[in-house]
Amino acid sequence: MNNSPLSPFGEHSLTLVAGVFDDEQSAEQAAASLRQAPGLHTTVIHPGDQRIGRKLEPEQRGIWRTLLRSHALFMSAGALLGVAVALALAAADIRAVADSPYFAMGFLGMMGTFFGGLVAGLLTLRPDHAIVIRKVRAALSRGAHAVVVHPMNEMRAQAAVAALRRAGAQPLRSL
Repeated sequence: MNNSPLSPFGEHSLTLVAGVFDDEQSAEQAAASLRQAPGLHTTVIHPGDQRIGRKLEPEQRGIWRTLLRSHALFMSAGALLGVAVALALAAADIRAVADSPYFAMGFLGMMGTFFGGLVAGLLTLRPDHAIVIRKVRAALSRGAHAVVVHPMNEMRAQAAVAALRRAGAQPLRSL
């Protein structure tokens, strides 16, 4: 996990890697080989598994931390950017801003806060994960088995993709 107070993420693993297999034995063998590598949280999901959501996104607390951190960071940055733009417009002697600089700072600061919140919300929703999750759920619904890996860094994510490819799966990966 990135412990920097400026990081908008609160999750340990930011990347989701998955491989779909037609049979249970292939999935279990691939998972066993991945479990030998350090820093790869690996799980197998079988059709009908009752814990699909938890296995695909195991860091529920981390997602909440991402929500709080990203909103605090991006909304604050948006507000500051809005005020800076208003000050720059006032310094450039733009009439509408120069006539009412405090209104312009308030309005642009609020707009910056709003757009910062939108960016933070998008970051929290993780549309890159949603694509992988949708494909894994579709494969499970047609009877396939999935190996899901939550790597701790980019190097381990690439290793997981390579291992799944060697095991015969077409790897799915978030950003």
